[in-house]
Amino acid sequence: MEIQQLRAFLSVAQTKNFTKSAELMFISQSTVTMRIKALEQALGKKIFERDNRQVLLTPAGKELLDYAKRIIDLVDEGSRKLSMEETFEDSLVVGSLHSLWDYLLFPIMTEFQAKHPRTALRFITGHSWDIVQHILDGVIDFGIVLIPPTHSEIEVLPFMTEEIKLVTNVDTYFTDEIDLANLSNLPYIHMDWGPIYNRWFEKNVGKQILSLMVDHASLYVQYLRSGHYLGLLPSAIADTFIQRGELVSLPFRSKTKPPIIQSYIIYPKRKVESIKRLLEHMLQA
Repeated sequence: MEIQQLRAFLSVAQTKNFTKSAELMFISQSTVTMRIKALEQALGKKIFERDNRQVLLTPAGKELLDYAKRIIDLVDEGSRKLSMEETFEDSLVVGSLHSLWDYLLFPIMTEFQAKHPRTALRFITGHSWDIVQHILDGVIDFGIVLIPPTHSEIEVLPFMTEEIKLVTNVDTYFTDEIDLANLSNLPYIHMDWGPIYNRWFEKNVGKQILSLMVDHASLYVQYLRSGHYLGLLPSAIADTFIQRGELVSLPFRSKTKPPIIQSYIIYPKRKVESIKRLLEHMLQA
């Protein structure tokens, strides 16, 4: 099994077309076909079902897909780190969720880079479980997640705790305390802030079909700033825009106490020395 064979496999799995994959990889179609056949021979299994109209992954191909992605990611990250040796003293790959990057981590990382200009940084976004898997694979050196892993090779440290705030545009016409049980009757926009938050929300608002839902923090805030929507935000994000005078916090009541959103620092125990400066910086933030 060779790296170029895996790259061809991933390309065909994505495009479902040998000709298109050849164009994207700047090689001939026959070379793509040869690499796929060689990979199938090495594995002793067919990884694609092919006919004149379509190319589909076999069960074996589906099983291989995730491993191939992880292998290629690891090889590419190793190449990047080696290429930086002459220019930088160190390089770190940091992973976290979109929502944490946008308003919590960006200023912290900007300050760290200013203090350590000879450290090359690469940022990756993903779900908590993506970050954990990348850490186990050796692709990510340092992560910040909302769901802490329980793995003997990963160190987990509490990072930030945030309360939940109900916010809206500064030109709001809402003046009274909001009962969360009535959110479905209000111009509320919803975002998922993690499993603990979701359980609390369902208990206090109920299983309702909401008219507007998003899954990206920047888009969520954009809606809240642009119109008369209500939204629930972690305090680190909410306070940023409240201080700018773009959002206001509203009083609300719920059946049970709102959860505290806890984020966690995670890193491979074997890399404790290489991430020491970043860890100290994060804990002082």
